[in-house]
Order: sequence, then C-alpha cells, then structure tokens
Amino acid sequence: MRTVRRLLGYGRPHAAWVVGAVAAMMGVALATAVLFLLLGPLLEGLLGSGAGEVLSVPGAKMTKRATQQDNPVLRSFNAWLEATKARVSPHLPSEAAALVVIAFTLLLIKNLLTYLGHYAFFRAGLATVKDLRDALFDAIMRQSARFFQRQPSAVLMSRVTNDVEQITVLLSDRFSDLFQGIFTIVSLLVVVFSLNFKLALGALVIAPLLLWPIVDHARKLRRRSHQSQERLGDMNAILDEVLKGFRIVQAFSMEAYEALRFRDATRRHFRVNLKARRIMALNTPVMEVAGGAGVLVLLFYAGHQIRVGETTIAAFASFLGALYGMYLPIKQLNKLNLALQTAVAAGDRVFAVMDEPVEIVDLPHARSLSGVREGVRFERVSFAYEPDKPVLRELELEVPAGKIVALVGGSGAGKSTVAQLLTRFWDVDEGQITIDGTDIRDLTLASLRAHLGLVTQETVLFNTSIRANIAYGQERIDEPRLLAAARAAYAEEFIAEFPHGIDTVVGEAGTKLSGGQRQRLAVARALYKDPPILVLDEATSALDAESETIVQRALENLMRNRTTLVIAHRLATVRNADLIVVLEDGHVAEQGTHRELLARGGAYARLAALQGITAVGGW
Repeated sequence: MRTVRRLLGYGRPHAAWVVGAVAAMMGVALATAVLFLLLGPLLEGLLGSGAGEVLSVPGAKMTKRATQQDNPVLRSFNAWLEATKARVSPHLPSEAAALVVIAFTLLLIKNLLTYLGHYAFFRAGLATVKDLRDALFDAIMRQSARFFQRQPSAVLMSRVTNDVEQITVLLSDRFSDLFQGIFTIVSLLVVVFSLNFKLALGALVIAPLLLWPIVDHARKLRRRSHQSQERLGDMNAILDEVLKGFRIVQAFSMEAYEALRFRDATRRHFRVNLKARRIMALNTPVMEVAGGAGVLVLLFYAGHQIRVGETTIAAFASFLGALYGMYLPIKQLNKLNLALQTAVAAGDRVFAVMDEPVEIVDLPHARSLSGVREGVRFERVSFAYEPDKPVLRELELEVPAGKIVALVGGSGAGKSTVAQLLTRFWDVDEGQITIDGTDIRDLTLASLRAHLGLVTQETVLFNTSIRANIAYGQERIDEPRLLAAARAAYAEEFIAEFPHGIDTVVGEAGTKLSGGQRQRLAVARALYKDPPILVLDEATSALDAESETIVQRALENLMRNRTTLVIAHRLATVRNADLIVVLEDGHVAEQGTHRELLARGGAYARLAALQGITAVGGW
C-alpha cells in the first residue's frame, strides 16, 4: 500500500475536486436508494393494489401487508413520499402520474450528480497524473551520466508514457468507481435490509463466493502485469536501437536479423500479455456464474416467503431491484482491484526511477561561480567508469584564462572523459578540478554550466525553429545578438535559403540540415550563450573537408578571447592552439606548441606522421 499512498500524495493539491466529487457521489447513492424504494409504490400505483397484497397459502385470506412499517428507513421514506405526493398530485391527473414524475425527477437528479461527480474525479485524477509525470521527468533530468548509461532510453520512455498511463486508469477512472460503488452499495444494503432482513442476510452469506475469484485473480494479474511491462520495455529498447541505427542495419543487410530479434521480443510480450488477458477474461464469467447461482438461491427462498405471506410482490420487486443494483458497483469494484494491481506494478517501476540516487548534486555549501580570471586546472585527477578500469591516472592539466589548450591522443586515451569531468557529467574519483582555485564540486551546477559552452561531434538539435535552437536555454531572445551569432558561425547564408528563414523547423535531430549546417548551428548556439569557458569535443571530426573548413572558421570566431579546451583527433584543427597536450593511457605524455612537439619527435610527432605531417609546417 506504500505505492498507493505515494500515488495519492500527488493528489493533495487537487483535494477540493475530490471532495466535490465525493459529495456528488453521495447524492447519487442516496437518489439510487430512494429510486429502488420507490419501485414498490410505483408498481402498486401502476398495476393496482394487488401488487401490494400478500399471496396467502391455500385457504388463507389475502390481506394488505402492514408489517415492517416500524422500520425507521421505511418510515422516513413513506413520510417523504407522502409529503412529495401532496405537493405534486394537485397538478397531475392521478397519484400514479405523481409517482412517475417523482421517479423521473429523481432519475434526472441522479444522472446530473453522476456527471458532476465523474467529471470532478476525472479532473482530479488527470491533474494528479500530470503532476506525477512532471515529477518523473524532473527526476530523470536530474540524473547523472551513469544513470543514463545503465537505463536504455526506450525503457525510460516506457516509464514516462506507458507506466504512467496505467496509473491514469486507476486514479482518473477507477477511483471514481470506488467511491461511487461504496456509497451505492452501502445505501442499497440499507434498502435491502429494510425491505427484507432474512433475504438480505442470505445475500450476505452468499457474497463471499464472489470475493474468492477477485482476490485470486488480483494476485495473479499483478504478477503478470509486471512481467508484461518488463517485456514491453525490452521490445521498446530494440525498436529504439533499430530506429536510431537504421542506416547501419540496412548497410549491413541486417534487416532480417533485427526483424527476428524484434519478433522474439514481441513473442515474449505476447505470451505474458495473453496470460494477463486470460485472467482478466475469466474474471467476469466467474463472477457472473457465482453471482447467478446466488441469485437463483435467493429467488427460490423469496418465492417461499411470498407464498407464506412474509412479503409482497411489490416489496420483493424493490428488494430484487436494489439487490441487482449492487451488481454493477461490485463489478466496478472488481475492475478497480484489477486496475489497482496493474497500477501498483507500474507505480513501483515509476518510483524505482524517481528514487534512483542522484550522483551529481550541489553540496550544501556550494556557491555560485562568477567569472573566470585564472583558468581551469586538473590536479592529480584519476577516474574510472568501471572499477579497476582507470581511464585517467593522476592527470595534471592547466587551461589558463583566455588561452586555447588542445588535447590530442589515440582512441581511449581519455580525451572526451576530460570534457565530461569538467562539465560534471561525472565526478572525479581522486584529485580535483578547479576554476580560479575553487573545486568545481564546491560550485553550484547551474552556475558552473552557465559558464561553459559545449560543442560536440554529435550535434543535438531539437525539432523546433532555428531561432529556438540557437537561443536554447535562454529565457529571452535578443534578436540582434542572435543574428550576430548566426553570422559569426557562418550560418546566416544557408539560413536565408530556407523559405521561412530563421523560423524554419529543423526536424527531429535536425534531419532537414546537413552535418555541416547542424554543426554551424551548434557553434551559433555557443556564441549566443557567450560562455567564458569553451569545450570543443571533436567538433569537426564527422565533417567533410569543405564543411570542416567553414566550421573551423566559425570555431575560430567562437574561441576568440575565451578559455578553450579543444579535444581533437585531427591535428590540423589544433595547430594554432596556445598549448597542445598529448594524452596516453590517461596521463600527459608531452605538451607544447605544434612546432615544439613536432621538433621533439615524440608521441605527437608519431600522430602527425600518421596523418601526413612529415615536417615542421608540412601537411
């Protein structure tokens, strides 16, 4: 029940709507009870007084039944009915017509309150689920890189969409049935016990027959529902991989293999889902059979009561109607139970994501960074993504303020890791990274990242306008400044070629743009942000020669007068750096200017030779 309590906790801001819904549903239950009590008098009024006579045993005299009138419920009802008929009858041709008008008016009131109650509950439930989904998204956004490394994006999407939707069914739909069902059942129990105590008692004896399948099915369904959602997550993960990598799939002619892998996932989901649906399909028939058997037993006993004069046909009709009126609420409560099991399983998965510890957080004493005067230092920094597999080993690195420092080295040397540690996507295992002598862990994340501009090999653009992508993360758009950033990034020309210009929507992940155009927008974004520290992580490695030349000129504009850390594989892009640092096996192998390192004939010279650099200044 802890999961249910947590789910309901998100509904506190919407409690007023719930209170209104509950009040309306209590009115519905009262109107329902009065309607069933009215059924007997209505039958007498429409069919004649014979409906109110007792069918005596052979040879006995038929007499008008007057027992049970000492029952407070019936006495109150009769007093209300007589007073209402007195007000209505003078305007109608007969007492029967008055009863029909009263019944229809009650029916209208009941259904109006039903609408109001369900609407209020739907609104509260949907608002609660919205808040839950927002909180889940916020929790995901707070997570660190390690979390996203462990959790496939398709699984997280399933949590935010499918799992939360399962909770929607419970909070928005089934909880309204819960209150409506409970109030209706209680009011109708009062009616049936008032009309016929013995029959009502017999019905309660039979009722446990209906509870067994509910409890048993709920237990099975919860287990199957959990398995079904897990299989759905597996299926979504495969789908996400294939959709993102469809070019590789087609290039390697792996369509059949991926189709087989997806079919295997859908087959597992189908089997688990079918078992869950089988349990759900059995639920109603089992309840109907058990309930039908119970009703037949009650009918047999009621027939005996009528024959011996313990009740009347009209009273039994009201009793039977009220008893049958409890069937739908009980059925709805059973559906609530099934939805509850599904929602609890989904809630467990949602809260498992929300409860995941956040590794990268602000320390209690963290302060804001305000400007960069001295620069960035890596002091004896060691780091490993996995235990016993170090990527950086006691790294010593300095990026003086206003200077350009380039990191080069072979694959796996730790270059990109340096960038990720500086932006605090990960925290160092040992040592420290400082800005102006302050450990970046003592700075607030917001202020640290506000001072950093990041341009990576894989440009991330959003499916919105060029303007919104350049000004991403900024509350207000300064149009002249934005256009200047686009011009400095050499993006103005291609932007003007689009019919809608800077308002052009770039498509998902910028699919309407070429690689060079996307990268120039990334440079424009960094220029518009105007950060004092710039990190370029293989910013031109995926471009052709022509695009690289244009982007390189844009990057030169971007790097001017900034503290810049350039991570590069192509040495041609860093020959003008103030300092070039060569990383090997997670530590600094050598450092110097381009000419100094070539002349030294060490690791940098070997990398240069592999890229066609044969002499100082030669390419």
